[in-house]
Order: sequence, then structure tokens, then C-alpha cells
Amino acid sequence: MPFLKTAPPPAPSDLTQSSGDESDLPYEYELDDLFHLYSTVRRTSCVSVLEFGSGWSTVVFALALHENAEYFGDEHRRLVRHPNPFQILTIDASDHWQEVALARLPDWLRSTVRPVSCSVNLVDRYGSYVHLYENVPEFVADLIYLDGPDPEQVHGAINGFEYSELHTLPMGADILRIEPHVWPETMIITDGRTANARFLAAHLRRNWQVIHDPFGDRTTFRLEETPFGPVIEKHLSTRLAAARELRDKEGPNI
Repeated sequence: MPFLKTAPPPAPSDLTQSSGDESDLPYEYELDDLFHLYSTVRRTSCVSVLEFGSGWSTVVFALALHENAEYFGDEHRRLVRHPNPFQILTIDASDHWQEVALARLPDWLRSTVRPVSCSVNLVDRYGSYVHLYENVPEFVADLIYLDGPDPEQVHGAINGFEYSELHTLPMGADILRIEPHVWPETMIITDGRTANARFLAAHLRRNWQVIHDPFGDRTTFRLEETPFGPVIEKHLSTRLAAARELRDKEGPNI
């Protein structure tokens, strides 16, 4: 995996030690999950990623997008008027943990990442109690990764219901708000959060293919629609050509 060869995950003392409070410790990375995310971006030739919840995945996405840009970025930029090519928008409810994630980035990857930190609020929408980030900027993403927020980061209470402890199920609805704007062939991956994934599957309105992987503890959505308009058509055809060429070159290694 190029991630390990190019930028091995650092473990500086300020990220792995705390004053005794376990809430100050960052989550340890899971190599199989990181490889799955990296290889998905590479083998599908993603150009942009929207991430809910910064973490080790931020580094992996940044690296994969950087390598995609090196591989076919010049051709893509020449042919496609894409609003945010080879960028990751990472949104987090914690300034602190987002800064921890960004500190892992080498200097040559920092320009790939656009960070946003904002609060998450409990709301009554779609006939359910769900939570929404306050600030989700306009962003065209080939891949949306749902891995945040943590339950204790959700603010507010409605009719006595609130996120008061860790076992309250996360129920992010941000993707439902932006669904009308996503391009065909967009993918969504949830890190666990199976109840949230089922909620999304029940409320998404477009033609999504949904696959649940109980062994990897993830759910993957893919928007099965033909491209509409020349910009999206050229974007998808350029991605497809790059992905086919990469698979022929790398084979099972990617």
C-alpha cells in the first residue's frame, strides 16, 4: 500500500499520550479500513471526497487524491470544468480533533484538504430525531464518507430526547439535504453506523444501489444514474478511462 511507503502513520507522543483522561486519546487506525478507503479512491479514480468526521481517513484520502491528480489530473483539468478537483472537504464537530487529524498531514498534502469545523444539532426532520452539521459548504464529491459526529458531540434536546450518552445511535441526515445536488456515480461509505445507513437508504430518493458488508462493518451506496449534461459526462468518462488504465497497470494491487 503506497500509504505505508510514502507517509507512514506517525505516532508522536503528543498524539498518543494523555494526562490520564481516555477522552484525550485519538482513535487508533485500523489498517484494513484505511486500505479499503485508499483503494476505493484509487481504483474508481475519484476526484473529490466529502468526509464527515476528520481522522486517519483524512490522511489516506488526501494521499489517494494526490496520487490520482499525479496520474490523470492534467487531463481531467483540461477536459472538465470541475468546481473542486482533487480536493477533500473534511467536516468535524471538534476543532481539537480536526487539528489532530490535520497535523498528521505532510506539507505536500495540506493543499489537498479543505477543513471545516462546526457544531452539530439535534433536529426533528424526516419524521425522526436526527442531527445536522451547521455548515456544509457547496462541494461536488465523487465519494462521501460518513464517520462523524460522535454522539456526545450532538447538541440540543427535543421532547426529552437528547444525545446524553455514547450508546445513543448516530443518525446523520446531512446527506439527505445535499442528495439533489450530487452527481451520478457518487458513492457513499459509512464506517459502521448501520442504523444510520438504513435510515439513509429508507429516505434517499434517487436510484442508489446499497450493499452492506457485515464483515467490514460498512455500507456502500452508489448512485446508478446516467450522466446529465456534458460536464458530468466528460467527468465520468475521464474517470472511467483513468480507472481502467490503472487496473490494467496495477492489477490486484490496487
